[in-house]
Amino acid sequence: MTVRPHEVITAPETGAAALSKEGLIRRRFSRRLQLLQIPEDLTGLSILDLGAWHGYFSFECERRGARRVLAVDNYAWNRFGMEEFLSAHRRLGSHVEHRRQDIHDLDPQEIGQFDVVLMLGVFYHLRNPLAALERIRAVTRQLLICETHVLLPFMHEKYPLVPFFPGDEHAVEAPREMCAMPTLEALRQITRAAGFSRVETVYSPSFRYWKKLMALVTNRPQSGRGIVHAFVEDNTPAVPRRHGTRQSESPVRGDSVGREPR
Repeated sequence: MTVRPHEVITAPETGAAALSKEGLIRRRFSRRLQLLQIPEDLTGLSILDLGAWHGYFSFECERRGARRVLAVDNYAWNRFGMEEFLSAHRRLGSHVEHRRQDIHDLDPQEIGQFDVVLMLGVFYHLRNPLAALERIRAVTRQLLICETHVLLPFMHEKYPLVPFFPGDEHAVEAPREMCAMPTLEALRQITRAAGFSRVETVYSPSFRYWKKLMALVTNRPQSGRGIVHAFVEDNTPAVPRRHGTRQSESPVRGDSVGREPR
């Protein structure tokens, strides 16, 4: 059976060669850490890791000195289990907290607010991204770091576009089904609409123009990685929840255009 990346990254290092499968996976995660620009020193800060799954980023934040780390997931732990997370938790002697919860159920009265919130590889799996971001804003004290696949159509990339997606739990793998990958402009606008006062793009998709050409040739939008930092100012109120019915969410991380979680 093929070893999945999450099984490698949560296991102890074996000293594998740099070009081996393990070496390439570890290099990929190391590069992601650099691109995300998570502060090197998190001493005294509280961290919320949404869609934590295997816990790699939760444990890394703990290693960087965070005083509290809460790992939250629902879909991935229900579908794939928590074996890798719990195994790494025991091996590291970690104090990272974990909680099964839907993003739409996030409530500062229950879990508090966090200085830094990680939302990595989650956005494009969501059924209702704006509603989710409103809940995330309510538990964010300072900074949201959001990494997601972003949409790269041949035309209209500068407009706030997001394909319809029913959410992982309702997906039927239809031939023209796409994840909820926003254009970068859509990501910035949705984040501001959720109540964040300032949004900075810290990484744009690589090979962007090549992918836009591929979108023209294949008549199908392409995607690439995008990362934004969304900030909360002291006088910026959270947007109150106005959605009557909670929809199912699936905070799963992934590295492909489809729904393959990372």
